[in-house]
Amino acid sequence: MSAAPRRTLGLIFLTVFMDIVGFSVIIPLFPHLLDHYVRTEGEAGTIIGWLSATAEAMGGDTVFKKTVLFGGLLSALYSLLQFVFSPIWGSLSDRVGRRRVLTFTLAGGALSYALWIFAAQFWVVVLTRLICGLLAGNIAVASAAAADVTEEKDRTKGMAVVGVAIGLGFVFGPVIGAVGSHLQLPHGAPDGPFGLNPFSVPAIISACLATLNFLLVLFLLPETLPVDRRSSEVRPSVLDLVKVRSASVRRASWANLVYQVAFTGMENTIVFLTFALFAYSPRDNAGLFLFNGACMIVAQGLSRRLVARLGQRKVLMAAMAAAGAAFALIAGIPHVIAKPGDGSEPLFFAGLGLISFATGLILPSMSALVSLYSDPSEQGRNLGILRSAGALARVVGPVIAALAYFHYGTHLWVYLGGALLMLPALLLVRSLPEPAAGG
Repeated sequence: MSAAPRRTLGLIFLTVFMDIVGFSVIIPLFPHLLDHYVRTEGEAGTIIGWLSATAEAMGGDTVFKKTVLFGGLLSALYSLLQFVFSPIWGSLSDRVGRRRVLTFTLAGGALSYALWIFAAQFWVVVLTRLICGLLAGNIAVASAAAADVTEEKDRTKGMAVVGVAIGLGFVFGPVIGAVGSHLQLPHGAPDGPFGLNPFSVPAIISACLATLNFLLVLFLLPETLPVDRRSSEVRPSVLDLVKVRSASVRRASWANLVYQVAFTGMENTIVFLTFALFAYSPRDNAGLFLFNGACMIVAQGLSRRLVARLGQRKVLMAAMAAAGAAFALIAGIPHVIAKPGDGSEPLFFAGLGLISFATGLILPSMSALVSLYSDPSEQGRNLGILRSAGALARVVGPVIAALAYFHYGTHLWVYLGGALLMLPALLLVRSLPEPAAGG
């Protein structure tokens, strides 16, 4: 690979990394953020008041149960919009170029984070997630840009660059959010929709990162898709997951969806599990996410060597089998407050580490397969469909997991369900052809 593609991949890495950091800053804050708005706005006539009353009617008579439910719904709102718009941005980038789409979506993301700084009421937080969801598509477009500048034999390496950036982003973002939550600007009881809140500092960090990312793409990232390789059509829809021409892209996307339903269900309830079992604070969760991200990064660093020896399909199948075993391991941990030395916490970290390692192998391999199955003029569209499938999983997974956790008051069914979902995911991957290039 020559110097120019390597430089472009480096810029794509920075773009994805900063985008994920800004997005994931909020993750460890969910229990405390939602608890704050429940306490300050839990009266009739507000969005969160209505949700609180609905949760109580469903049997959610504690703040903990309400925040579990709200966390799942808030994540699902963002992901539903990402599901709709990822193919749109990916397909549009096939026609007008990657750089133009990235600059637009990043600018909008920076504005949404700026709005979060002044979210004195819960509906403003919801609005910021709406804006972010509408503009979500950066990862699909960035993945297409990485595919543009890599040859088929280096495609797994290009997708691994994006994967490592995502993994590092999910390491540093939650850590920054957890640390930033301890730094608070002066704020009082809300007397209107706009004003500083206890989470304004993490919001400022996200806004600054998004602005820097926008400037990076605007001034440094070259266009990766030549005019003669662009598509003449932009006709994506939410039905692309069913109607996509390539049967291989379709099956890979469905396998991605099934796997990520399990993974995102775990991901979006994990802070509630650690709070219930281990009494973790946001700072404790920072260490949890550091461990989680480190496992993903190690796996993504090894993915190219493993693919070269075993092939994409075998790597995917082995990783999904390992994830299934890890889900079952965590499901078996009793849902009682852990006591020092009872082995629950090490067992939990062993299962989480294995799930994270498996995910670090699965995500870049899925992206590489879809890229290798795709014509150059359809890279953005097909990778957008893959991301859209993941986004749909982030609608279904968190909602089902939150409702299961909410109803049963235990993590058992969330993780047992994750283990069972690995069976259809494995069958779908088994039906995929091995690309001629071998990844």
